[in-house]
Amino acid sequence: MSTWRSKALELFYDIRFTFLYRDASIYSLIFELRRKVVQSHKDNDIEYLDKIYNYAEWCFNQEKRSYYIWNAICVGFYEHLVEDEIVRHAIPYRIRPYIFEQVQPLLKWRLEKNEEVYKELL
Repeated sequence: MSTWRSKALELFYDIRFTFLYRDASIYSLIFELRRKVVQSHKDNDIEYLDKIYNYAEWCFNQEKRSYYIWNAICVGFYEHLVEDEIVRHAIPYRIRPYIFEQVQPLLKWRLEKNEEVYKELL
């Protein structure tokens, strides 16, 4: 079993069916985590939010070991955090500065039609 999958299984047993089937990729999991992060923010589920953001950080830190995992979390997760207002407002509290700095071009691109929101985020 791949490392990303076994780590996800430890943390996200409740959504295991989204990433354990044979053809599932890390993107299957990330898509579900994007949905869960919005809901967890709305529910103020701090424990689940910690799991999601810690997993995303772990994936981000895999750049030297697996560009695939690093790229997947950047374009599949971090880039999309600006799409929902409640999540976007949490970015400064949930994303470490070194990660924010590296994904900032993706966020800017995502918000290119709404420069005021991007300035607020900065």
